[in-house]
Amino acid sequence: MLYEWELLYCLYKQLNGHCIVIMLHSFKKKENTRMKKYLISLLLTLVGITSIAQQTYTISVKIEGLKDSLAFLGTYTGKNLFVYDTAVVKSDGSFMFTNTDMPHGVYSIIPTIKPFSNFDILVNEKNIVMKTKMPDLVSNLKIKKSNENKIFYEYINFLKANTTKKTPIIEKRRIAKDSNNMKLVTQLEKEIIKIDQSVLDYQKKIANDKSDMLVGKLIKMSVQIDIPKIPKDMKDSNTYKMNYYINNYWNNVDLSDDRLGKSALFYNQMDNYFMKVIPQIPDTVIKHIDIFLNKLKPNGFMMKSAIEFLAYSHAKTKLMGMDAIYVHVADNYILNGKSEWIQKDQIAKLKTKVDKLRPTLIGKIAPNLILADSTEVNWIALDKVKSDFTLLIFWNDDCGHCKKEIPKYKKLYDSIKKNTDINFEVYAVGTSIENEGWRKFIIEQDLNWINVSDFQGIRDNPNKFIRERKTTINSINYRNTYDIFITPIGYLLDKDKKILIKQFDAKQLSQLLPILAESNKEKK
Repeated sequence: MLYEWELLYCLYKQLNGHCIVIMLHSFKKKENTRMKKYLISLLLTLVGITSIAQQTYTISVKIEGLKDSLAFLGTYTGKNLFVYDTAVVKSDGSFMFTNTDMPHGVYSIIPTIKPFSNFDILVNEKNIVMKTKMPDLVSNLKIKKSNENKIFYEYINFLKANTTKKTPIIEKRRIAKDSNNMKLVTQLEKEIIKIDQSVLDYQKKIANDKSDMLVGKLIKMSVQIDIPKIPKDMKDSNTYKMNYYINNYWNNVDLSDDRLGKSALFYNQMDNYFMKVIPQIPDTVIKHIDIFLNKLKPNGFMMKSAIEFLAYSHAKTKLMGMDAIYVHVADNYILNGKSEWIQKDQIAKLKTKVDKLRPTLIGKIAPNLILADSTEVNWIALDKVKSDFTLLIFWNDDCGHCKKEIPKYKKLYDSIKKNTDINFEVYAVGTSIENEGWRKFIIEQDLNWINVSDFQGIRDNPNKFIRERKTTINSINYRNTYDIFITPIGYLLDKDKKILIKQFDAKQLSQLLPILAESNKEKK
């Protein structure tokens, strides 16, 4: 049983967010009255101190020409803006946001105007005052109070001025190139380089002079790293430059300062690094993801932005095998409870998707299938197909794309059998509900490879065929086993039925198969 003083202690622990030991021993029940009064008084005092310690932030804005309406304060999560606070705009265009203990970082002022317009601000000071006027909110912005934002907008205006200076020179260079006036092209390129260098010098100066400020760290984050002079004995200078750039890309980003995670710039840096700089090979990307994430504060703003980006960015691409990255990030940073901010229902949905993908990743042994051929009598197991390479393909005779692609696979199959010594077979699974059209297409196209399907009798009474050991539950549920939601879907398997490649078409397979076959010969 808890005594009343113990209850008060627990209450204070919740209010204050950390543990303070008030007492180290219990009291008998009869001693509670005097002690209860003392502890209540102590609790109220401590809560009062906590309230005083809280930081209040005010952001005062006036936009001339803005009528009575609402204005929003946006906060960045990754590249996306979410509403953090709302303010009522007065008749003179003024409004104010007041919040307690705001996380520091980049925010955005969003008035309700058409066309949409907003401007970013840095929140790192308790009192920010600014004014601007319609319609150009950024150009007309005046910072009345906030040292960080004064420096920030001096920088933005400097960039804008140099962009204005550079744009017509770029156009002149284009015209000079078109007219083959290379002397003028060279002259104009020198002018462009001079402008670019002045911007870089300005960026580096702020990053150096204001290195302890948020604005200095943000600007430094946008500066490309310097690649040192290449050693004289280095034969492959391009590889040296690339490796140095990959391994030192984050040198100008203070990954220990979580405030930088609340900015679109941090998201853009990740997008460039993981989607363009690093070679798009799943194992290579995964290696650098782990190195990067291990440097970030667990459950911090940088980590949240990184997980949001890394979990889905590669899954959206059409590059072969990138679903392995999606599964790796989910398994190692989300499904294991490390991403505490993600809601349980979202994690449950993600787990369902990942569990479907995991068995069919490149490098895994393809889940075995035992299905009947077009006679509905003969049962053929995928793992019993004896060949160095097996194309496992799911297709539907009602699918327009399948009707175009399957004949291409047939042409490739015939060519390999006739013109090469590649030991190649096809295990083609028809996914139609009715098999009459499937059989007709097989005959018309002379698909003389292994054709199987789950005919109507299997669907009506699956347990009968499982009991007779003709097939398995995974075979009957192959649509879930292989996550078949579109057709055609192909997997190329090796002699052990390990998945070599997937997400390809007939043309890509015709290019890749000879290379893989030659590699097989070299290994032997």
